[in-house]
Amino acid sequence: MNVPYRPLGNCCVGLKKILQRSSQTPIAPEQWEALSYECGQEVYSEALYCLTRLELPPKKARESLFAILEHQSNMSVQLKRNVSLITATSDYFANIQPLVRDPVLVEVRLLQQKEECAFRDDLTGLLNRRSFNQELPREMERFRRFGQVFSLLMLDLDHFKTFNDTHGHLAGDQALCDVARILIDTARLYDRVVRYGGEEFAIILPQTNCDEAMIVAERIRESMERHRMHYAGQDVGVITVSIGLAVFPKDAMDMAGLVQCADLALYQAKELRNCVRRFHDHKRNHRRYSLNTPLPLRMVTEQQDKLEANALDISFGGLSCSSDAPLPTSTLLSLVLSDAAGSIHLPLQAEVRRVRRAQDTSYHLGLSFRLNGVEDQIKLMTLLEGRLNISPQSGPSGPNPPSA
Repeated sequence: MNVPYRPLGNCCVGLKKILQRSSQTPIAPEQWEALSYECGQEVYSEALYCLTRLELPPKKARESLFAILEHQSNMSVQLKRNVSLITATSDYFANIQPLVRDPVLVEVRLLQQKEECAFRDDLTGLLNRRSFNQELPREMERFRRFGQVFSLLMLDLDHFKTFNDTHGHLAGDQALCDVARILIDTARLYDRVVRYGGEEFAIILPQTNCDEAMIVAERIRESMERHRMHYAGQDVGVITVSIGLAVFPKDAMDMAGLVQCADLALYQAKELRNCVRRFHDHKRNHRRYSLNTPLPLRMVTEQQDKLEANALDISFGGLSCSSDAPLPTSTLLSLVLSDAAGSIHLPLQAEVRRVRRAQDTSYHLGLSFRLNGVEDQIKLMTLLEGRLNISPQSGPSGPNPPSA
């Protein structure tokens, strides 16, 4: 069933209510299931995080939560009184599944204050790099469940070192705060604005394709270009910004690759400055990733009923595979990718683009195909989970970006 994506923040009211009620009386599993139907399976991860600050994947979080609910019911019967969910959770993770070794009792308000400091940049008040490293994987997980693409902007202030040298570091700090305010005012409510480090910023744009991200990026660039910086009562000029853009999953299938793509686009923007560039691999339409373990596949042509092969690298537009037999170029074939358990099957139509004899007796075939929509992309990513090497097999590279 294709459930429309809604940011979990919109469902936090429902989660907050159910957690508050659980402090007085046990909540039936059916009510949790109803909330997950509305908000997605991530609600289980969010619930466990609210209760324990443990970060568990949705499937594991659901299993743990339902075990805790059973434990809560048993404790209530034995103690002859209602046991709160937090009490049952503490006992469960301390004694039954000891994931929490040394729990500490702390007032939630104080905890939230400390966490706010841990995930915010001291100077600008924006989210920091630590928060970025948590938010980006969450967006990737939402794509796997709901098929919503998202975009990443990497921003760097132009000639900021010169600005600091001319006006001093205190003026530079004031300028960074001005930039943070402009980014917050210009970005959308559900975008996540991050101070990535130094004079570099990042913005995660949920549910945003390339064209939409370009509009947001241009709006930010124009706002920066119009803003006059002031320090100590003096007009100290304008600071422009260069922006690089990458889209998940088209440009990259993993976090490191997406950041790298956005950085490469930023490098291209810094060559001209005060502009936006989107990532583009000039060698091919889709980045190809090598696999750390071969992915079995089955091919069927008009000439051959069945041909077994192993995919060696792959992208959203094609793959190369190792086969015991060659196929002529331009051969059209039916291709089926499946996981080891056989629970996921991805049938595709493909064409042989190149054939090369390997050093052993096998052949390397280059195939092109076209994925039919987001569902096929999600299936492919599920099949590739755990098999992708971190670095893409190919892609542009270059020197470090010029100094700000």
